[in-house]
Amino acid sequence: MGTASIRVDVGRRLGRIDANIYGHFIEHLGRCINGGIWGEMLRARKFVGFDDDHDGLPDPWRVIGGRDPQLLASVELARGVGVLWLRSLSEHGGHGVAHGGLAVRRGESYSLELDVRAAGGELREVEIALAGAREVRPAPGDEWRRWEMELPARWDADDAALSIACRGKGELQMRDVSLMAAGDRATGGFRADVIELVRALRPPVIRWPGGCFADGYQWEDGVGPRAERPAVFDTAWAAWEPNDFGTDEFVAWCRLVGAEPYICVNTGSADAAQAGAWVEYCNGGVSSEFGGRRAANGCAAPHAVRYWGVGNETYGGWEIGNVPADGYARLFVEFAEAMRAADERIELIAVGADPVDRPDWNRTVLQIAGERMDYLSVHRYVPHTRDEARADEQYAAIVAAPVDVERRLGMVEATIEEVLGPDSAVRIAFDEWNVWLDANRDTLLEERYELRDALFAAGVFHGLQRCCARVTMANLAQLVNVLPAITTSPTGAWGTPLYHVFRLYVDECGPVAVACACECERFDAPAFGNIPALAGVGFIDAAATISEDGGRLALTVLNRHRTDEVEAEVEIAGGRPGAARLAVLSGESERAAGSEHAPDAVSIVRASPASGEAGRLVLPPHSVTVLVVELEAD
Repeated sequence: MGTASIRVDVGRRLGRIDANIYGHFIEHLGRCINGGIWGEMLRARKFVGFDDDHDGLPDPWRVIGGRDPQLLASVELARGVGVLWLRSLSEHGGHGVAHGGLAVRRGESYSLELDVRAAGGELREVEIALAGAREVRPAPGDEWRRWEMELPARWDADDAALSIACRGKGELQMRDVSLMAAGDRATGGFRADVIELVRALRPPVIRWPGGCFADGYQWEDGVGPRAERPAVFDTAWAAWEPNDFGTDEFVAWCRLVGAEPYICVNTGSADAAQAGAWVEYCNGGVSSEFGGRRAANGCAAPHAVRYWGVGNETYGGWEIGNVPADGYARLFVEFAEAMRAADERIELIAVGADPVDRPDWNRTVLQIAGERMDYLSVHRYVPHTRDEARADEQYAAIVAAPVDVERRLGMVEATIEEVLGPDSAVRIAFDEWNVWLDANRDTLLEERYELRDALFAAGVFHGLQRCCARVTMANLAQLVNVLPAITTSPTGAWGTPLYHVFRLYVDECGPVAVACACECERFDAPAFGNIPALAGVGFIDAAATISEDGGRLALTVLNRHRTDEVEAEVEIAGGRPGAARLAVLSGESERAAGSEHAPDAVSIVRASPASGEAGRLVLPPHSVTVLVVELEAD
């Protein structure tokens, strides 16, 4: 067993910790929103998308029974929305289309909505079926009408099919088909199980719509009646975007989960006037042009969006509309003027860059844009590689990486103070960060996170708390399915190890950082991926926070040792310890990971300190321990 000593001085306040350091990020990428947050079960519900089998229907729609000569199926497109035409040439039934790959559970009810009309012929009936549920309706007339129905599944299935079939000769047209679990339809279209998990995180702020997606996103495609919003091809991630989840849905979802919305505008393929119009749409009064449009779309009260990012990773060759630093800075000034003309109260986040990878970017942007920004952003993912043959080195590098993250944030802070002065009001938004191993487009950027990765996050939180004077926002990328804090299946949702470490810090840490020093054994972490070699990293890392009134201390202690317990002596200066309790995040091994069937493989255990004393902690290997102490004044 190793040893360590930790000294906390509750009288030495380092500064206030902005709750926004525990923020999150969502993007139209993979299954983050479509298939994660948004409850729609159908792909290509607007009949727009890839047609890999060349049958004239977007995947996974297919003609029932294959290429039936008695049925003609085609799609007519107009402004990004498709209408499916079914022409039945037979008097007999069973001719139609089906959408497979649907996961349903017995006893659950599924809400189907679609627009239908019949044209010509003697079409008699339309039969709709899903997992044993069946509804037959008389053929509609020649005017569009909305059909809504509940389909209770009669059995469990992971590959069920929704079928829509005709009886009699004639033509049936369909558009705006939507299938959701009835409970999700009741929330406004958001997955109810995801809402519950996100609420438990108490997220202070959530960034959207990207990410790389943002610099190709035309916000007006995502407002107004969902049936009329065009499905468009997203060039950033090579996917079809149905635009069902747009500005109003994002803000409504943020309000449901208790978060402030943070919107990132498009500087890659849109102009400053469009960004200003977006601000007005969100924050303008009903008498303004775009505020009036928002009201017409059902949101009379302004959304009051406070945080606005101006572009994303504009320095990168992968980004739509990437430009050099001086070009971006001038663009930022132009966008800032247009956006603040719509609402002068907003706070703007400018694109910053990693100070090691791009050492001149931040300086140039600050010199030109200066105090026009409220935040300068920084992104950092590690290690961008996986090597199970070097598992021990991989572990050591990842849990040590927060030391390097904190160093880089300090470099950005130093540049701000050098260019704008130590009293500058510009803060740092660390608005994309995470462990990113080898997830890619083929895996929809879905990582399987382990306890090791939660230890990385705990180390980042400690660094953010210590840097609280300048770093006042941070956003884990991302919240659902993509590099996830929360993972979903079609029928369930659960927290990854990252989820549990967020809950631990959000629930236990106070709003004021105080001085905390630690003496412990150290190790050298090897270079791994984009993580540099790091010498003399402490096996133990500790940070301390207190309540506003100083009556409650939360000491968070990270044990990076993969196999050994560490006994830590704790000294608290500036207050007499009273009642105490512990919360420990751990698992059977550093490779522990949650799943749908074992969501608590990594979990938080709460207890009282041994012997009822707060002065001695036994820290399990690969763990995070929080000691919470009620303090009495000396």
